[in-house]
Amino acid sequence: MDQFDNPLVMTEDGILVSDKWLRLSEILQDIDPYLELRWIPPKARNSEESKPYAVCHCPPIGRAYVIMFAGDDDNPIDLLARLWEGNAKNQDVLRSLELREKAEEAFKLRESLELHAELADQTHFLATNRSPFITKHKTADGKIVKLDHNGRRV
Repeated sequence: MDQFDNPLVMTEDGILVSDKWLRLSEILQDIDPYLELRWIPPKARNSEESKPYAVCHCPPIGRAYVIMFAGDDDNPIDLLARLWEGNAKNQDVLRSLELREKAEEAFKLRESLELHAELADQTHFLATNRSPFITKHKTADGKIVKLDHNGRRV
């Protein structure tokens, strides 16, 4: 596996988390604002349950409860499909495959949304030319040209 296939993102707590898990967290919030993906610190984990992630339902009234646990070896796409499937004892193979496909599509759509937002930011930046590294310069014949920080025309 290439290091760029699964990049890591540092959280506010200084913990490195795969961007797939962060994307799963965003998808869960899109599905239901009361669903959360939580990271369990090593000290708070039970000896029998050593998985670092928990999908929790946190209703506004009442107590939060864990729906399922997940580990670093688990695939977030499969986890989302299992969550959608709900009842594990009445499994229909075709339905399971369809839900897996839908979960994979949800991850691709979320990734696409992030890419489009990034491209929109870049486009806005380039369109407004508000970079402190770009300056306007008047040439000897009176024309105004834009120069980058190396003195090259933009």
